Amino acid sequence: MAKNNKVLKEQNIYQNLQNRCSEMSDLISSLVEDCNHSEADLRYLNEFIRYKKLDEEYQYFRENAHEEYEEDMPFPYLTL
Repeated sequence: MAKNNKVLKEQNIYQNLQNRCSEMSDLISSLVEDCNHSEADLRYLNEFIRYKKLDEEYQYFRENAHEEYEEDMPFPYLTL
């Protein structure tokens, strides 16, 4: 009887581990998809900057922008 309980306990642990691995796999897949979308957006932004000939303005903004906070905003934003 004790042996059966030990086997059942090990099977339960193994099942929980499989469930956690499945959840992590789903999470990683979602993160990879988000990353791919972000990379595509970044590519379009880079090409838009080049198309509009805004390279120098972008570089200036990148070098001189700083974060500002507002009371009614939950996060900071970049500004010159």
